[in-house]
Amino acid sequence: MNMDTVKFNFKGDKSISHRSAIFSALGKGIFEIRNFLTAEDTMNTLNAMTHLGIRVEGDVHSGNFRIISSGRNPEKPEKFTVDLGNSGTGSRLLMGLFSGMPGIEATITGDESLKKRPMGRITKPLVSVGGVFEPIDSLPITVYGRKLLPIMHVESIGSAQIKSAMMLAAISSGVPLRLEERIPSRDHTENMLQFCGVHLTKEPLDNSPGFLIEMEPPYIIQPVLFDIWGDISSASFFIVLGLLNRKKKVIIENVLLNPYRDKFIKILKDMGANIEIIEKKEKCGEKGGDIIVSPSELRGINISPLDIPSIIDELPILTIAGLLSTGTFSFRGAAELRHKESDRISAMVNNLKAVGVHVQEFPDGLSFEGNPEFASGGSINGYLDHRIVMSFEVLKSVLEMNGKPGSLQIEGRQWVTTSFPDFFEKIQDFSDLEPKK
Repeated sequence: MNMDTVKFNFKGDKSISHRSAIFSALGKGIFEIRNFLTAEDTMNTLNAMTHLGIRVEGDVHSGNFRIISSGRNPEKPEKFTVDLGNSGTGSRLLMGLFSGMPGIEATITGDESLKKRPMGRITKPLVSVGGVFEPIDSLPITVYGRKLLPIMHVESIGSAQIKSAMMLAAISSGVPLRLEERIPSRDHTENMLQFCGVHLTKEPLDNSPGFLIEMEPPYIIQPVLFDIWGDISSASFFIVLGLLNRKKKVIIENVLLNPYRDKFIKILKDMGANIEIIEKKEKCGEKGGDIIVSPSELRGINISPLDIPSIIDELPILTIAGLLSTGTFSFRGAAELRHKESDRISAMVNNLKAVGVHVQEFPDGLSFEGNPEFASGGSINGYLDHRIVMSFEVLKSVLEMNGKPGSLQIEGRQWVTTSFPDFFEKIQDFSDLEPKK
């Protein structure tokens, strides 16, 4: 059967976009930004950096602009409020950043979903080195910048947000850092700091799969070009769409291929996915390239707890892949998923039950039997969570394209703009394209 080949390019990776704005504010000079993600989350982080004296030139909404920065210390004490909307990454990184800046009094707030998310995991280790927060557990939180003590921290959750907040606190306060990362987590902060000329060491940690990260001041962030790869987490929805539809091959161009971010592709390959990777030259200290996806018959998988930190954001869309697979799909060791934009374990379980799936819920995961012929409908609750909404929109699109239009009613489309403003445009374009005869 002949198939159309559909090509996609995605706006900049969200994690790298957040950090490009923050690192530009910490350096001195002119930073060129290309393919910045102009979603609500990342724009809120960029806007927050204006309080540190940066000036933005160019068409910001195109994603291509310049940041002119005078360095990490504002010229005078500042008191301000920043609204991070729905962004857990932005809020947690900025708590670390602001905590080490004497004279800063920054109140960090967000939407109702973000106000429910735990922040003590960031604030408490910073309090131990002199950080001052009020309150410490949930937003809104006021950060009173201080000169911090040297930072020695053991990170045992496997959280890149905690690790990055500690590193940013050390840089903003100009103090040494020694961080034991017991469970490896996403490494964008380390990669991008080194790309900007900051010296750090990262060595295997004895008797652990993790690493020992050490940094010493002075920290000098050089002006660079941040040419940002497409967002791999956004691409994940279209990779699964390419696998589950029966008519179209998908090529995703110029997307991030960080080994802590593309692990979900390995999981899909273990499920029988036909996926080809073409690597290209590094940008921003990160690997990237093209991904070629062909329709595939998938089988269920029991995902190893060791893989969970690297696929935490992709578990909802992997669950949809599991739903249309043969055999058992399950994961455990993902208790962290209960502390994202929603309790994603509960959200997926409740929605699967709503469409007639018999699913078993665990404190740290779920399990069910997949069915490639699944064709049920029902009402889907988005739970104020962009990834829950997008995952079930993919399911809806697959059912419609494969000639099984159920009656899926999905609530919460508005939350998608936090991370993927053109999601619905792309998925509609994909669905509208008819394969060649």
